[in-house]
Amino acid sequence: MIEFKLPSLGEGIEKGTIISILVKEGDTIEAEQSLIEVETDKVVVEVPAEQGGVIASVLVAIGDEIGEGTPFLKLTGGGDTSAAKEPIKEEKHVAKKEELKPKEEPVIEEPAKVAVAAPVVASPKIEIQTELKKGYRASPLARKMAKEIGINLANVPLTRETKRISLQDVKDFAKQLNEGRAKGIGTTNLPDFTKWGSISKKPLSGISQATSKNMSGSWSVIPHAWLQEKVDITKLEAKRQEHKIAIKEKGGALTITSILVKVVAKALENYPIFNCSYDTNTNEIIYKDFINVGVAVDTDRGLLVPGLKSPNTKSISQIAMELTDVSTKVKQKKVSKEDLEGITFTISNLGGIGTTAIFPLVAFPQVAILGVAASATEPVWVDGEFKPRLLMPITIGFDHRIINGADAARFIKHIKELLEDWFLLSL
Repeated sequence: MIEFKLPSLGEGIEKGTIISILVKEGDTIEAEQSLIEVETDKVVVEVPAEQGGVIASVLVAIGDEIGEGTPFLKLTGGGDTSAAKEPIKEEKHVAKKEELKPKEEPVIEEPAKVAVAAPVVASPKIEIQTELKKGYRASPLARKMAKEIGINLANVPLTRETKRISLQDVKDFAKQLNEGRAKGIGTTNLPDFTKWGSISKKPLSGISQATSKNMSGSWSVIPHAWLQEKVDITKLEAKRQEHKIAIKEKGGALTITSILVKVVAKALENYPIFNCSYDTNTNEIIYKDFINVGVAVDTDRGLLVPGLKSPNTKSISQIAMELTDVSTKVKQKKVSKEDLEGITFTISNLGGIGTTAIFPLVAFPQVAILGVAASATEPVWVDGEFKPRLLMPITIGFDHRIINGADAARFIKHIKELLEDWFLLSL
């Protein structure tokens, strides 16, 4: 009997949620055949078979959260593997065993009165409560851990579409409380909304949870400032319409965003402070000799930001085709973690939705972000008369600890000049 274990999902990724199981018991599989799909806070990863054989049992279910080294499938009919020979740590084995027997766990009805845990800042002592919300369950290990560390199970949020609290849920909640104590941030209990009507709940996806965590961290750490400008893209849009069919025939899409990637990358060459990171531990500014521009892509699972490597060295046609390719991979859940790493500057374009202004948050450890809103035709005084011009609002958001207003003004003005006069790109 061979046991397949979850391999590493990538640097810094501790766990993932199973969103698809591609095989069943009794199936004959081949080496490298995809077995499960695991969603992390960055990507969806397909886990392949290490070798061929017959599926003896599937040890996990859709919605389960598993980490590196967790057994998820047993196989017969093949040679042994190093993963199968590796001893299983007792703690992980026991946790998995309990998770595989949800039917043995009692369903606890909601008590008549539920005590409310005291906010973290108000009192260092947390009220211990083992009762659960109506219809919710918790594994014995989760109950034991909650009791030992004083966690109120009624307050533990679920991270997947199930009413079962796992040991990992309790650990994650405890970690959040500890982080809150360290930052002096208290937790606030929501009111019981059911007093006013019916409600429904939906857990955040892994990607949305990561976005929430990252944006909260960025907002609390980075002192933000913004500057806005309007860019006359009348000539640029005419040229884009003139050449977009030729780019489409090559497999790309000549969008405003693809042009912005090139323009921003060239601007970063002249203003390297916007391409750096700030190390607060050493009070040093880390300048990067490489430029990787990320582009925010809206998906049904949340916002993802794939990056384009070294766009300052590529033509707009190349960028247009690469951006089309990576955007398609994001929407089809085929983007790799390499596509999402190493980004030095981000562009967020909401113009297609129609917003008239945007004030984006800087994504740590970056120090700046460019926001783009919808273009509109406005009367502009040109050569002694008003003329209709297509104006595009842009906003530069920046880390005010290391970038001052004057630098930001010069940077956004330079982007404006490059967009309004393509000839400057070659100078």
